[in-house]
Amino acid sequence: MRIFIQLDDVYVSNLPILEPILLDLLGMSVAEHSIYLVSTLPKPSETKAIEWVHPEATKQLIETSSSNALIHFSPVSIWAKQLPSYFIPLTLPHLTGHLSWLKLLREKQRFNKTIQGAKKVLALDEWHAQNRPGAERLYLEKAPLPSFEWSQLAPVRSALTDGNQYLLAFVDTQDILPIVKAFSVFKKWQLSTMSLVFVLDTEAEKDKASNILLGYKYRASVELVSVTNFTLEWIAAAYLTIFSAMNSHRFQFLTYTMRYQIPFLLHQEKADTNFICTKMAESGEYFDFKQPDILANHFKLYYKDEMYRAAKGIEIQKAIQSEISQFQHKATIVWPRDLV
Repeated sequence: MRIFIQLDDVYVSNLPILEPILLDLLGMSVAEHSIYLVSTLPKPSETKAIEWVHPEATKQLIETSSSNALIHFSPVSIWAKQLPSYFIPLTLPHLTGHLSWLKLLREKQRFNKTIQGAKKVLALDEWHAQNRPGAERLYLEKAPLPSFEWSQLAPVRSALTDGNQYLLAFVDTQDILPIVKAFSVFKKWQLSTMSLVFVLDTEAEKDKASNILLGYKYRASVELVSVTNFTLEWIAAAYLTIFSAMNSHRFQFLTYTMRYQIPFLLHQEKADTNFICTKMAESGEYFDFKQPDILANHFKLYYKDEMYRAAKGIEIQKAIQSEISQFQHKATIVWPRDLV
């Protein structure tokens, strides 16, 4: 069987967000199946062991196989129209905060059409299974995430914060003020070089965040970056991660932070329909960010008690492994066997 994974026009802001998912997919490949990554982009040098083909080269591969399937994260490309398709939605269309209402409407219609046209819509975790109606759970063994030596992470800190340790926050702009209020209390107490890095969903939100921070006392210790530039090293090098109300791509980042044993704080309500499972949330800590003194106390706790921070890292790793195991028991499709 030949399985084609379409990488062009994906509903994510950049391919590095997709990288860990591709590692999982490729990690379960077996001898009787051939997997091809299809893209108009040149083959990356670091994927030498992977079959990377241009869309124009797929025709002969498809015609010479009696069994083909398509995995896609976006609308099906013309070259793959005749293949049975399995759609894995990872986010809503294109992080659409910067689009006009008309373009947003068209993107949502395009997204819904992609779901309707798929043979099956697949979920890779419980959060997406619950928030994507009609999705079937796909058993997918998690491949190890890339491990990074200190020498590999030091340049990341240098690029983000001039080498300082940092709190990494994936947030909505309305959560910036309470977080920086807490950070001010923490900085006044800490008297050192800890930085705060906000990861915003769009360039427009990054600009809005910059205006919010005008005149902020510790502005030199706060960095703003866009999710479009995301790399796994940002999480692996973080001292602590912070999350606003959960959405699709933030959930991906949360699972990565748990797999790297980085403690996390959540701003969530239990009644929120997008709330993650309680065991996952409780392995970190969740509360109302509108109480900056409480948030500051958590910053202080993690900073002054390294044993507590290390214990939390072990706890969250156990929680994510438990969540992955429970999800796999519920799965109705096994990759790649059930794509035949």
